[in-house]
Amino acid sequence: MCGLVRAAAPVAPGTFVYTEAPKYDVQAGLGGGERFPAGAKLRLYAPAGSRAVVPGFVASADAALSFDAERVLFAGKERAGDAWQVWEMPLSGGKPRRVTNVPEDCIRPFYLPEERIVYARKTTRGFQMEIVPLAGGTPVRLTYVPGNQIPDAVLSDGRVLYEAPHPAAGSSTRDIFTVFTDGSGVETYRCDHGKDRHSATELATGDIVFQSGTRLARFTSARAGQIELTLPKGEFVGPAAEVAPGEWLVSYRQAPDSAFGVYRVKPGQMAAPAPVVKANAFQPVPVKLRPLPPSHPSALGNRQGANVLCLNAYTTRDARIPAGAIAKVRVWSQTDARAPGVLGETTVEPDGSFYLQVPSERPLRFELLDRGGNILQAEKGWFWMRKGEQRVCVGCHAGPERAPENAVPQVLLRTQIPVPMGLSPEPLAGRLGASGAEALLDERQHGQSRVTGEKGGGK
Repeated sequence: MCGLVRAAAPVAPGTFVYTEAPKYDVQAGLGGGERFPAGAKLRLYAPAGSRAVVPGFVASADAALSFDAERVLFAGKERAGDAWQVWEMPLSGGKPRRVTNVPEDCIRPFYLPEERIVYARKTTRGFQMEIVPLAGGTPVRLTYVPGNQIPDAVLSDGRVLYEAPHPAAGSSTRDIFTVFTDGSGVETYRCDHGKDRHSATELATGDIVFQSGTRLARFTSARAGQIELTLPKGEFVGPAAEVAPGEWLVSYRQAPDSAFGVYRVKPGQMAAPAPVVKANAFQPVPVKLRPLPPSHPSALGNRQGANVLCLNAYTTRDARIPAGAIAKVRVWSQTDARAPGVLGETTVEPDGSFYLQVPSERPLRFELLDRGGNILQAEKGWFWMRKGEQRVCVGCHAGPERAPENAVPQVLLRTQIPVPMGLSPEPLAGRLGASGAEALLDERQHGQSRVTGEKGGGK
């Protein structure tokens, strides 16, 4: 169900929560480092004055308001030396209540329907997203790939919007992804990869606004790629916040030697933004009601592994593959020790279709091979599937703007049983020899397409 929730007490127009900090290092998210190396404090700004939100804590940041705007989630450190944990308290004041209680850092929490939250927890593979009831319970992990997967927002359709490395862990480039709250259906929001994108949020129109470089850009439903925004000269950092149609709160500075502050800006105009908090202010969050997103029932089945059906591997937004060139699909995975391994290979039908059963909750990526075993197309990044998930792909890196042809894939005319790829990948060194494994991985990650000379695609 969804709808508009009601607040019990009105607040003054223009009120917002922000993070006061000498420095906000958004690039630290790439390596899982400290984003606020000199400390941070949440403050509530109102036209009549401002106050500390959590005066007794040594550090607080990452404010997120409940849908009725009465409660605030945040990442906080109660004492020096504590890990970042998720806390909740009334916005009007009171004693904070600890939501997470683990040794690792937990950051960037957001409210979900049904009194749940999503946040990022630090692991040996980087920050991974989890969901937990506000009342407590066992967290449900959403992400299963290397690198830092950090939530940015909860969309109006109920999915989680998040940032993560692309095309592979260790990359200096992030992109914007979505995933359902049961961890299924992960995909990039757009497929025009290459620019570093992070700190995303959704506008009332459904457009997505995010940071790219030191500027803001957007995705809109009518366009398949990033659109640059007309904004005043200067630098922007972190998420924008919509306070009214055509008016945002942003963290901004006019010159590199000045401090970031919170400003009001009107996108599409070059006029100088109006300062609200002039220095050391980041992550503005307006205090206002928000529609409650829908809560999705999970479609995950109680069965081993996950099934993936590719309708036509020749459908791609990258290099064109000649008809009849694809002979096989090879599936890669990772062990818990992060060792890449080949799960198996199977024949691709003449129309480009294949149907596989793959391990769940484990990094996966595919390669398309010709009859000589040469790579035609290869994913550069990992993705995952949840146990019991059924996934249908239009093609290989086709892009979310592509619709499938109105045809029954040949693989389903031949069989409705997926080809099992195994549940324990064999390490490459054991299957191909150490030198062969190294050469194959190097070719897959850096080599040129055998057909076109273009690099292979990735999710």
